Amino acid sequence: MSNSNEHAEPTADSRVERQPLSRRRKWPFRLLAIGMSLAPLLLLELGLRIGGFGYETKLIVRAPHTASNTTFQFNPPADRAYYGPVDLSGPEPRHFEISKPDSVYRIVVVGGSTVAGFPYPFELAFPKHLEVILQRQLPDTRFQVLNAGITAINSFSEVDVVRQAVKCEPDLIVMHSGHNEFYGPGGSASNSSSLTPALYPVLQAVRRQRAFQLITSLIPRRTDAHLFETLPADIAIPLDGQVLKDTQARYRSNLEKIVRIAKHSRIPIVLSTVSSNLRDLSPLQTTSGVVLTEREAQEQQQQLKKAMRHMSYKKYELALEQLTQALRIDSSHPLLTYRRAQCLELLERHEEAAAAYALAADLDGCRLRAPSSFANVVREVAANEPGGVYFCDVATRFQSVSRFAAPGSDLFLEHVHYNLEGNWQAARSLAECIVEDVIGSAWNAERLPDNQRRDTLLQVTPFDHLVADAQTVGMLEISPFSLSPARDEEAKVVQNRWRSTYETLSQADQRLFTNQSLESMTHNVLLVMGHAYLLSGREGRALGSFQRHIARRPWDAAGYVGAVMALRAQGKSSDAQEVLDRVREITPNDPQVRQLLESQRRRSEGEAR
Repeated sequence: MSNSNEHAEPTADSRVERQPLSRRRKWPFRLLAIGMSLAPLLLLELGLRIGGFGYETKLIVRAPHTASNTTFQFNPPADRAYYGPVDLSGPEPRHFEISKPDSVYRIVVVGGSTVAGFPYPFELAFPKHLEVILQRQLPDTRFQVLNAGITAINSFSEVDVVRQAVKCEPDLIVMHSGHNEFYGPGGSASNSSSLTPALYPVLQAVRRQRAFQLITSLIPRRTDAHLFETLPADIAIPLDGQVLKDTQARYRSNLEKIVRIAKHSRIPIVLSTVSSNLRDLSPLQTTSGVVLTEREAQEQQQQLKKAMRHMSYKKYELALEQLTQALRIDSSHPLLTYRRAQCLELLERHEEAAAAYALAADLDGCRLRAPSSFANVVREVAANEPGGVYFCDVATRFQSVSRFAAPGSDLFLEHVHYNLEGNWQAARSLAECIVEDVIGSAWNAERLPDNQRRDTLLQVTPFDHLVADAQTVGMLEISPFSLSPARDEEAKVVQNRWRSTYETLSQADQRLFTNQSLESMTHNVLLVMGHAYLLSGREGRALGSFQRHIARRPWDAAGYVGAVMALRAQGKSSDAQEVLDRVREITPNDPQVRQLLESQRRRSEGEAR
């Protein structure tokens, strides 16, 4: 007998097939799965923030240790959103108010290390010079120039800086950038990131997360290398190559983004060209990319040797002839072009020399200096955005004021960083643009202070120049600057300048200065020297150094604390109390201030007993 269930008819329910989920119905499950997979990471991020781990990378933060809820500053660790765990210089943590007082005309200057003032401190960078000049031009207006310069960043990062800077309610934004487009973060020839430039904003966002900061803190990294040694991935970028074309296109695109951000916020913006040392810094990549035959290469080398010999005997016409012949073999040779420029200048053919110096810099495959074509990009972006967008040609001004055929050591410390006069000239160029074009007032050259008055207003000291030149000598000793064929001569110029300044000091000051470390003095030379004076029993000199620091950084409690200590050491208790009362109003919660108040309380209790 057969099993009756074997051929049983299927029921209606069993004939119903399962319908697959539609794509729309699948998405909630997918999102749930993604959320569950990210939940541990989100919990970790939340826990790290609650626990106070890591660092805030927002540009604008509330000023610490102040009693006011309306006092803000630029955040020094903001640079870590662009370089991760590497702590660079910038931006300047000067205090400002939000909401902005109506009586203040606030300017934010954005850029890299030339804006930050390297190797000078922020308060000697050209944005501070700009404030001094504007204040004397229009004394009825209270100008406040905020320095948002961050060492080594380029226009990729500056888009983000400007996007955040508009929140401090500036009346004007100034862009002064272009040198770091190849080697800065997101640059086309940079070691700072392996991501394509288009993904760099994503990396910025990731670096702001505490979980990422935790992971990177656990990874060993090299700390003995200078930033300039590690950033360049390619120092042989040809002038007519695709890398340069792509970089220039991205520079243009980023400037256009910055302009759109400013215009959307209804903030006028000045786009500025940048200048570089054309005359006194040899090309670092000294060969051409053109492939020569062995015979051509030998012939070219022989002609260069003959030219150098003629130059040593001051036979500049003969040297120029040899260089011209060598350039017929390869017209894109940067070192030959540079030597030709030198010959032309020595023959007092200054216009030709200026053009040759500029071409030599453009042919240099090591792209630490912005190509001259970037100036046209800045001009075109400004011209294409009428209304609220202004163009300032700082590069042309440098060419016109230089004592030489092209800007050199009269305005620069090395390749792109300004000396004090260079900072002043950059500020003057921008000030004229702001006064005449942006504000619409008349420029009065008679209101410009002379150099001595300028240095007094800026509180400049010989120590500032000594630290800057010492930093410059150190830079010239590292790659890629060490590749210069004139490295020894270039370093000797800076060393002689350092020695000349050093000899103006008293013997006591010489001993005191050389006993301090360069690292400690790089950004705080007045504080370091003030405490050194105090320890050596020279309380009067200590007080002077601390007072200069207060004049430069009135928001920094350290200068006031040092002044109180110096005054107490001189037995001037009432004067010390006045300074202490001043700093209590500025940063009452600063640990140094609270420590001074506690020591004062204990002293008072002891005297009462």
